[in-house]
Amino acid sequence: MRAVVLAVALLAAVPATAQTVIDGSDATIGAEMSASVMVLVGHGLKSPAEARYGRLRRGKAGAICGEVDVTNRMGAHVGPRPFVADPESGFSGIMPDAAEIRHPSSMAQYQGFQRTLALLSANCDG
Repeated sequence: MRAVVLAVALLAAVPATAQTVIDGSDATIGAEMSASVMVLVGHGLKSPAEARYGRLRRGKAGAICGEVDVTNRMGAHVGPRPFVADPESGFSGIMPDAAEIRHPSSMAQYQGFQRTLALLSANCDG
């Protein structure tokens, strides 16, 4: 009995690590695909457990489109931004803002932005 109480207390002390879909749109692509997409997009996030997903849908060219609301350094959510994920290739990206595109930290980051923009255009526009 004491071990059960200790286990419950430890679980309560550990912050939740589940990413969430806030609008139920995960039903449109299925629970398994939603989970895969959240893991894929979460790899590029500083705090993936705090991410809130919405507007999940299948894209025109086979990728998954949606929005993700991430937290800033202060822990506040910054508002939803479009993302695209291609589970088949293992690539995902969040729509970069203008400052990120103008001042990438590396050529690889710039190329990732360009790939994200191309996938967003091919799958998620309109």
